[in-house]
Amino acid sequence: MVLSVVVAAAVAVKAPQPLHETKALGLAGERMDVCIRNQMSRKDCDYLASPFRWKDEKASWGVLEAGIWQNEFWGKYMHAAVPLADYCHDEGWKRRIGESVAAVMATQLPDGYIGNYREKVRCTECDVWGAKYVMLGLLHWYDSTGDKASLEAAKRLCGWVMSKYGPGRRSLAAEGPFNGLMNCSVLEPVVWLWRRTGDRKYLDFAGWIVEDLDKNPDGPEIFRFAAQKTPLAKCKPEKSGTKSYEKMSCCQGILDYYEETGDRRLLDTVVAIASQVAAEEIDISGGGTQYERFCGFAKMQTEDRAVASELCVVVTWMRLCGKLLSLTDDPRWADEIEKSFYNVYLAAMSRDGSWFNSYGTLGGMRTRYFVHQCRMKANCCDSNGARGFLAFFEPAVMSSGNSIWVNQYICGTTSVKSPCVTVDQFNDYPRDLVSSITLSMDSRTSFALNVRIPGWSAKTTVKTSWGEVIVREGGGYVRFEREWSSGDQVKLFFDGDVKRHVIGDRMAYTRGPLLLARDIRFGDGDLSEAFAEADADKFTVTLPPDESMYMAVTGMLSKDSIPPRPVGFCDFASAGNTRDAKSFFASWIPIQR
Repeated sequence: MVLSVVVAAAVAVKAPQPLHETKALGLAGERMDVCIRNQMSRKDCDYLASPFRWKDEKASWGVLEAGIWQNEFWGKYMHAAVPLADYCHDEGWKRRIGESVAAVMATQLPDGYIGNYREKVRCTECDVWGAKYVMLGLLHWYDSTGDKASLEAAKRLCGWVMSKYGPGRRSLAAEGPFNGLMNCSVLEPVVWLWRRTGDRKYLDFAGWIVEDLDKNPDGPEIFRFAAQKTPLAKCKPEKSGTKSYEKMSCCQGILDYYEETGDRRLLDTVVAIASQVAAEEIDISGGGTQYERFCGFAKMQTEDRAVASELCVVVTWMRLCGKLLSLTDDPRWADEIEKSFYNVYLAAMSRDGSWFNSYGTLGGMRTRYFVHQCRMKANCCDSNGARGFLAFFEPAVMSSGNSIWVNQYICGTTSVKSPCVTVDQFNDYPRDLVSSITLSMDSRTSFALNVRIPGWSAKTTVKTSWGEVIVREGGGYVRFEREWSSGDQVKLFFDGDVKRHVIGDRMAYTRGPLLLARDIRFGDGDLSEAFAEADADKFTVTLPPDESMYMAVTGMLSKDSIPPRPVGFCDFASAGNTRDAKSFFASWIPIQR
C-alpha cells in the first residue's frame, strides 16, 4: 500500500539567503575565509571522484580497511564547494569542480549507476548512501550553473535506485546498515528532483520511502518511536537504530517532503525527534553522541568520554536545526545552531583551516582522528566539514513574503531579494555582546523585521534610530512592522554575564553563546583542582595570554576558605587549539563542597 500523496497548496517557509548574497566578516567570516583558502579551494576534487572510476569495492567490513563509504566524499565536498566557490568568485576553482562533475558523469553506467561497488555487491552496505551524496552533488552543480547534463545524470541515478527499491521490490528501511536509516536518507535528493523536474514519480517514490520509514516493522519505525517518546538511545539499539547522523539525515528528508505535502504529522514528528536530540544528547558545547550513536550523552558529558561529537553528526544537527528554523516560528533552533557553531564546530577546525577533526572532547588534548579513511587520502569529516559554514550562514538571515528574520549576529552584509533590502550588521560578536543592524533600500519600504533574542540572554535592550527602546527578558523575536527608510538602525545589547552550569559535582561556565574552558597556557594551576562555585560578578573579560585565543575571561575562584585567586578561561574553540600537550584544557571543573 503506497501513500496517497497530496501536494500541499503552500507550506509557509522562511527562505534562507544563498551564501553568495552575504559578505561575512568578523570571527565567523574570517574562519570561513581561511577554510576556503587553505582547505576547500586546494582539494583535489577529481581525486575524490576516482572511486567511481575504480568500481572495485567488495562491500565488506571484514577487511583491514574497508572502502565502503568512499562514495560519499565527493558529494559531501560538492555541497560546500559549489556555494563557496560562488561566494568568493573563484573561477579557477569553479572550473576544476566542473571538471570533476564531468568525470563523475563519465563513469555512469547504462542502467544509471554511479558508484564504487562491484556489480555483484551493488545495493549492499553504503551503496545507496553513496548514491544519495552523488545526486546531491550533481544537483548543487545544476543549481549553480544550470547544466542540464548534471540534472539528467542525477535523474538516471535516481532511476537506478527506483529500479531496485519501491512497491513490489526491495525495502529501503528493512535493508542496509543502521536499521535502514542509511538507505532511507536518500529521501532528500529524491524530493529535490521532484522540485527541479515536476515529475510526479519522484514525489510518489518519496512518499513510499516515508511510508517504509513509518510502517515497516523491520525498519527504524521513526514515527512510532517519536509518538511514544522513546528515548533515542533505546530506538532499536540492537539493530543500530541509534545511529545519529543517519537518523537526522532521514529527518532532513522528511522535512523536505513535508514542504511538498503539508502533512503536519511529518513536521510534528521531526520537531519531537529534534527536541529529544537537544534534551538527551547535545552537550554544553553543542556537540554530543558517542561513536555517532544516540546514548543519552547530555547526562554523560562531565565524564571522560572519547570519540564523541563526531563532526558529521554536528554538521547534520546544524543543518536539521536550520531546516526547522525555516519551517517553524521557534528561535530555539537558531540558538542550537549558534551554540554548536561557535563552540564544537569551530573547535574542530585547525587553526590554519586546512583540516577538520573527526571527533571532539570537552577536555584533555585535542587529537586528530582518522586522517585517512577507506584507503584514500580523505575522510568523511574533512569532506563534510565545510558544510557547517553553509548551515550557519544561510539561515542567518531569512525572508518570507514581506518579512525578514535576523537569526544570527554575523558581522557583514546580506542582500535580501524580497523585500529588496540590504541588511548590514556591525559587531565584534560574540566577544562583544552588542550588535547593530542597519537597513538599506532604494526607497521607503514597508515590511516586518524580526530580530532574534537568544535564549541565553536573560535581559536584552533593543534601541532604534527612531527613538524606541525595548527591554526583553528571555529569548524570542522582537518584531518591528513599519515603513522603513534607508539608514534605519536597530541596536541590540545582550546580557554579558557569565553563567554557571552544574551537573553533579562538576560546573562549567558560559558567556553569551560561548562555552568557557581552562587551558594550561594560562599557567594558573592544576586543571583538575576543585573550586567553590563562583557567581557571574566574579568574572571579567581580559586579554588572552596567547594570540591564538579569540577571547579570555578571568574568574575569581576560591577553595579551602582561602581568598579567591584569578583563574583564566578562554573560549572553547580556542582551548586546546595547539593540538598537543601545550594546551591541555578542561570545560567541566570539579566543585569543592
